Amino acid sequence: MTRVVITGLGAVSPFGVGVAPLWDGLVSGRSAVREIPRFVSAKLPVVAGGQVPLDAGDVGRDHVMSTLPIDEALAHANLTAAGCGLVWANGLDTFAKDRDGALVERSAGACFTQLARRFGRPRRMIGTACASATQALGEAFQLVRSGTMRACVAGGATVMLTPHYALGFAWLQALAPHHPGDVAAAACKPFDRERSGFVLAEGGGALVLEALDAALARGARPIAELVGFGASQDAFDLNRPPPDGAGAELAMSRALADAHLGARAIGAVSAHGTGTRAGDPAEALALGRLFGDHRAAVTSIKGALGHCMAGAGALQAVAAVRTLETGIIPPTCNLVDPDDDCAADHVIGEARRREVRAVLSNSFGMGGQNATAIYARYA
Repeated sequence: MTRVVITGLGAVSPFGVGVAPLWDGLVSGRSAVREIPRFVSAKLPVVAGGQVPLDAGDVGRDHVMSTLPIDEALAHANLTAAGCGLVWANGLDTFAKDRDGALVERSAGACFTQLARRFGRPRRMIGTACASATQALGEAFQLVRSGTMRACVAGGATVMLTPHYALGFAWLQALAPHHPGDVAAAACKPFDRERSGFVLAEGGGALVLEALDAALARGARPIAELVGFGASQDAFDLNRPPPDGAGAELAMSRALADAHLGARAIGAVSAHGTGTRAGDPAEALALGRLFGDHRAAVTSIKGALGHCMAGAGALQAVAAVRTLETGIIPPTCNLVDPDDDCAADHVIGEARRREVRAVLSNSFGMGGQNATAIYARYA
């Protein structure tokens, strides 16, 4: 089958616009999470969020959050949108006030339609909750590998920093609550003993996937490969994974089989790791069974960014490719005291340097959606 290489990266995150500020922020181990003024003024039970420092307003912000990483990735790859397909995750509908103060609902489908017009075919919109971007990357990978298309932009973005979404997820007891004296930047603590939930964030990432022969024929420089993808469905609970992490393990096992790799080939894991009481130990258990005594370095970007929901897996993919390029694994921000139920070879405190040939990236969504992608060094 056709080898699928990555020739372009793009990102927009709470650290700023572009891959460079994202990577610099992650490697430094600092948090981009801040108090969100509209959450404070609405007296919500949560105040922390990961907001992109970009004055783009609310109406149409979803389009901006998608267009910025897509354009950066296309420029990096030296391709045009018309020469690529598009597989994209937009997340949920957005709500914003227009200039007259009226509440406007904009469907995720409307954003995708606006994005897709300039692309070639096929064009697909993916909606599998927090697994969406990794699912989009996996489906694009399969389309390119099968020869259905030669080049594709894939990834996802989300805009959910609104009071009604914050209140909804807080009601589900998924978000880290705010208590007097709490520091917003430390609200999300993946795998830590003191973790209490995730933090909403906005942003997204884009990758250009190409058939290797097509990329080389036009003189492109492959920067990494996407070598395997796996997915599963828990059918267990709306908000919680099965405690044993069986669905997560199945997605990871399928990705390894798809890549024709054993678990020992994985040098680093970009964990879903959102900081919830139930999700983190389930993922850790699954990783433990998968890897046995093999110590793959485990990191989560969500302590630094918050949870970018439909865009999270794409930002993880961008970070995974940078790890393959640089040999640097960012630390899990705010992880100080790993919980006994979350045992793993966590990257704590500062970035770790080691040669990494393959990174496994996990994205798990509400309703039991699980998706895993494996990225490898191009050689």
